[in-house]
Amino acid sequence: MNATTGDRVEIDDNKIVVQHPNGFGEEIEKGRFKMTDALGRTIVERPATAADISRLKGL
Repeated sequence: MNATTGDRVEIDDNKIVVQHPNGFGEEIEKGRFKMTDALGRTIVERPATAADISRLKGL
């Protein structure tokens, strides 16, 4: 948990999962980036970029 932002971040060998305090989520798995809204609906799904990986790891 990031004490400053309240984001919960889980990183393992093949996956990065971020849960934001507002209920939105972001995930990178198998080279794909997915963002979900607070109701769990997918709002973005596309190939992950290096910038996505860097940003999520930096949270």
